[in-house]
Amino acid sequence: VGAEGGLFVPREWNELSLARKKYVYERLTYERLSRWDYDVLDLAVACGDVPLLFVGWAILGAPHAQNAMARSLGVGPDGELHDGRQHKLQHRQYLCDFITEFHIPLPTLCNFLRAIESDHLPANPYHNSTHAADALQTLFSLLCLGGSSYASSPLELFGILCAAVCHDMGHPGRNNSFQVRSKSDLSVIYNDVSVLENMHAARATRLLSLAGDEDDGGGNSAGSETGDLDILARMQPTQKDAFRSLFRRAILNTDMTLHFAQVAQMKARVSSGIGRGSHPLDDDDDDLVDGRYLEKFYQTMDGRSINMALLFFLHAADVSNPAKAGPLFTEWCERSLRELFEQGDEERRRYLLPLSPMCDRDNINKNDSQIGYIKFIVRPTFVLLSDMIPNVVTEILPVLERNLRYWENRKKVELGLPVDEEEEEAEEQETDVEEVVEAEKVGPNIVVDDATLSGDESLLMEEHVLKKPKEKSRTEETRKPKGDYDRNNNNNNN
Repeated sequence: VGAEGGLFVPREWNELSLARKKYVYERLTYERLSRWDYDVLDLAVACGDVPLLFVGWAILGAPHAQNAMARSLGVGPDGELHDGRQHKLQHRQYLCDFITEFHIPLPTLCNFLRAIESDHLPANPYHNSTHAADALQTLFSLLCLGGSSYASSPLELFGILCAAVCHDMGHPGRNNSFQVRSKSDLSVIYNDVSVLENMHAARATRLLSLAGDEDDGGGNSAGSETGDLDILARMQPTQKDAFRSLFRRAILNTDMTLHFAQVAQMKARVSSGIGRGSHPLDDDDDDLVDGRYLEKFYQTMDGRSINMALLFFLHAADVSNPAKAGPLFTEWCERSLRELFEQGDEERRRYLLPLSPMCDRDNINKNDSQIGYIKFIVRPTFVLLSDMIPNVVTEILPVLERNLRYWENRKKVELGLPVDEEEEEAEEQETDVEEVVEAEKVGPNIVVDDATLSGDESLLMEEHVLKKPKEKSRTEETRKPKGDYDRNNNNNNN
């Protein structure tokens, strides 16, 4: 395993060809990772299908990971690669140097990430390690857009990013509805309540606990490539307790049955502190949220004060696929529906009738499903987020509105209705989101009741998704994402 000049790179890096190393390095720069239009699907192919390892290493291990890759490629102080090409070096402020702050050996960090990635099922169309890497990068982007100002310490930032890494580990590719209706072992263990989220949190917490048991007794980590993965080993006991509390609660909070209650609670916190269009920044420091305002986002849970703003950011990242640049949002849609339809097929085989919502491939209309999901789940979430992170207004909401029009226009074509040329031209123009934001402030009013909190993400959509017409329309072929690397290219150059 390479470690040049004291700079560590994981063995997976050395297994890449030189051409791939250059390609991957350019996509793991701090600036590239902070962008909302980041293409994690492209990276997953380029790095050899271990995207969580590489994205986690680059974000949690920054700037050491970037420095190690640059050294490996021969990038000098002037930005010149060993082959004579110029590469623009990064000069931006990092959220935090977690490696130095918490004394984490880089081999240990990579062992941890490798263990989490191996606990994701590659056969899952959607809930695999690529989704975990996407959630991590998306959360990181939100933090870089301004969300980091809501964290009161580096430990909170580290905890919420690690929660993104682990939030779906061990996912079986069958949702909570399936677990409960099939009376699975997991549903029995967790009493039909947040079944998968409890499982994810338990597996992640157990991994950290087992890692701690392998400590040498002095709080030191050996950092071997095949052994130690205790990223908390050199933290103080109080830091470990605080980390585990935020980490565990953040994973549990990704349960979609909590969505409407979570949005309502966050809206109340935000509206109690600011007026429309303002941002709660302290006058003395443009990078920090006013401490008095920040207190509103803390809630005592299990005897500890938990930062609910950071939990909300992770939840937003988890449902963000419809807000991603085209054609990524269509690819994520295909993957999500494929997994749901596979569940529906299994429910048919096991006579679990009626099928779980969104799982009937014969009756679910793709366009309607995405229109409903955006209007009732994703858009209200990000409009609220825009009150907390003003950059969301310009960086994310216009993308989301364009994507919504895309699905609405597909629906018109499906029904044989004309698509106005003006609407088509609008697809290429900047969206004025102010009207959208104001409309969301006054509606739709959603009442949170027991029925709302009785299912998972697919159940939340049940009332808002129309059935597919009996006469099926011709299915359009999914567009391939644009980019200078073909993710379908099977030539690995290795």
